[in-house]
Amino acid sequence: MPRRACLALVVALVACAAAPAAAQDFVPPSSGRGSASNGVRVDLIGFSTRVGADVTHRGSLVVGSAFDVVELWSPQVRLRPSFEFSAAGSPRSRHVALEVVYRFQPDRAQAIPYAGIGVGYFVQDSTSELNRRQRLVWLNIVMGFELAFRPSFNWLLEYHALDRLGRHRFLIGLSTRGEGAN
Repeated sequence: MPRRACLALVVALVACAAAPAAAQDFVPPSSGRGSASNGVRVDLIGFSTRVGADVTHRGSLVVGSAFDVVELWSPQVRLRPSFEFSAAGSPRSRHVALEVVYRFQPDRAQAIPYAGIGVGYFVQDSTSELNRRQRLVWLNIVMGFELAFRPSFNWLLEYHALDRLGRHRFLIGLSTRGEGAN
């Protein structure tokens, strides 16, 4: 009988100790993705694809994409490489750029205006024998805004000024942002 009483006492003590332990909530560690950072974060933060027109000279159709790949000291300052291709209406051209863009609102806002500056590399195939292929490196200015469309997609309207405001492109498209972004 004393053996059973000892066993019952041990079981009662274990049950009493386990009850407070079960009431504790598990709090997962924060990954830092949704918080403001003081450094640089490299990740695929956003992606956009767009179509529009280069309204300079004879004009041409433009198709392009951009990738937000680095946060610079704030979730609203992004480094983004972009690529644009145009062919219809003028000689075929390719434009590759690296831009720093400041987003005036967080990614979850209904409307997100942004502005930025960057450096672009422009290659244009010419039909003239004298100037067979034109290659230029120049300053870019980008301005635009996104409007909420779906939880993970936004409409995008963008203006690209290339060649020190000598070439103008107006674009419309869709953008998406990463799940952990602000």
